Amino acid sequence: MDGKLDMMSQMSHSFFQTISASVVGTILQMTFFVLFFGGLLAELPSIVGFISCFLIGLLSLIAGVYSIKKGYCDFFWLTLYAIGSSFISILILLLTLYMYLSVEGDGMGPLLLQ
Repeated sequence: MDGKLDMMSQMSHSFFQTISASVVGTILQMTFFVLFFGGLLAELPSIVGFISCFLIGLLSLIAGVYSIKKGYCDFFWLTLYAIGSSFISILILLLTLYMYLSVEGDGMGPLLLQ
């Protein structure tokens, strides 16, 4: 009986770790979208905007990968949610790199002009 309770406790602990990592990743992604669509990135200096967006994307990706690793087959929707969250994090990282490091009409990216 004690072994069954210990196993149930481990599963519920892992489930809550997975959910909390997924929620943290989602909050970070929502923060990025508020910064991006709210026009707040245009008001920040280029290097601050790049670092903040890159860190938001990277931490969100780490939270998504952690959720995938801790996910179980029994929690299919949670694992699918974590995969989707990781995919969005990769898109955020790629968009950040494109926005700040791509070449513009004058041949230099926004960060290279600093």
